[in-house]
Order: sequence, then structure tokens, then C-alpha cells
Amino acid sequence: MSSSPKEAPLTPRQRTILDQLEQRGFISTMDLAETFAVSDMTVRRDTRVLSQKGLARVVHGGVSAVNASGQNADFAARAREDADAKQRVARACVSMIGERDAIILDAGTTTYQIALELPPTFAGTIITHSAPAIQRCLQLSAARTICLGGELLLDSQAFNGPMTVSAAAGLRAKTAFIGVSGLHDEAFYIERDVERATKNALMDAAEQVVVVATHQKMLRYALARLAAFDAVDVLVTDAPPPREIEDALRAANVKVVVAA
Repeated sequence: MSSSPKEAPLTPRQRTILDQLEQRGFISTMDLAETFAVSDMTVRRDTRVLSQKGLARVVHGGVSAVNASGQNADFAARAREDADAKQRVARACVSMIGERDAIILDAGTTTYQIALELPPTFAGTIITHSAPAIQRCLQLSAARTICLGGELLLDSQAFNGPMTVSAAAGLRAKTAFIGVSGLHDEAFYIERDVERATKNALMDAAEQVVVVATHQKMLRYALARLAAFDAVDVLVTDAPPPREIEDALRAANVKVVVAA
């Protein structure tokens, strides 16, 4: 009886891929195919096995380390929660981004997934205060990256505070992708009030505001009220919202995108 992908031992090539991921954080499918002189299909089979074992994350154009250097254990653990839903939401967001758009990426694991899903050919501008997103941008050689400084919050892995707000105020982007902790009573909620000024500044700096939230955030409160539904243009989620949320979003003119 054959073993499942999770139980089967790694091949020498798969172990080598893991070793390289520890050093580089991300490797494109094309680079791996050239390195091992194999087809793209063979590379994808290998990376799929690593993903099924929880050892790597398959992203647009290649494979990423699950806990790339620069992420603390708390952030990495949160990134693994509901990972499939976050990836679907991120891919739906990437489909909304033009090749040369200027975008804002908020802190958080879902917005970080958007950075992972951006293709290596993305030639636009990324504005962010997220340390993991900044690290991912090191692999996007065609893109321009603008980092918003401030005080580093270790648990959220993001810069925050008056300096971050001031830096964002002087910029303008096409789309801001904003993470939240809950949707309830016609409003978006976040875990900490200390992050509200930064998120509002990011929203003010964009022509279009897109909130990203998996279905687990629906009908959920958090400590601080970020904004009413009508402050946002689009919600991207992974499942149809509950009826009362859907009705309130429609009344506020918020477009709902349910990721496939």
C-alpha cells in the first residue's frame, strides 16, 4: 500500500529545495527548474509535496518558506491559521492589481499573503509598514518599495505611530489593502486602538480601499472600531457573508468579492 504525501519521506531534491528556502525565503519555479534541470511540472510536484507536509508555502511563481527569517513565532503561527482561505483571498486581491499600480499593504497575515502572491514581474510600487511584506519585497526586483517607518510592534511585525502616519500622509496609491479583526454592526473592528491612526492614514492615502477578511471575522467584535462600512469600497473574503452583514454592506455601497 503506497504512503500518502504527508507520510512519504522527502527525496534528495525536495530536501535541497528546503535547504535553499531556509537561506533565501522564496525561490521561483523557473529558478528551481533550471537548478535541477527538470520541468516546471516536476518542480510543482515537489513543492506541492512540501506544502502538503506543512514545510513550505506554494505561492504565485514559486515557493516560499513557511517561517521565513524576519518573522517571529507568533506571526508565523497566525499566518498558518486558516491559511487556505487567506491564500484564496490574496489571489483574488492580486487579480485586482495592475502590473504598474501603486498599492498599500497594511500589516497582518492576510495582507502579507498578498505580497507573497504578487508575481515576480510586478513592476508597480508597494507602500507598506509590514516588516514581513518588506522582506518579501526584496525578491520583487522589478517593483519599487516604499517603507513607512515608526515604532516596530513586535507581535504585529509592523511599524506604527506618529512617524508612520506622517509618512503615509505624503503619499498616494491606487489601492490600499487593509486587514481587520472583525465585522459587526455595520463597522470594521481591530484588536488594538493604537493601530487605528495608522490604518486610517493608509486608507486616506488611497483612491480605493479594499478590506481583506476571511469568513472567521464575520459577526465578530474586536476591541477598537476602525471605520463604518461606508468608508470602504470593496470587501474581499473567502465565503459569502452572513445575511445581515451582506445587507449592511450593500446598503453602504461596498462591493463584495468572494474568492474562488
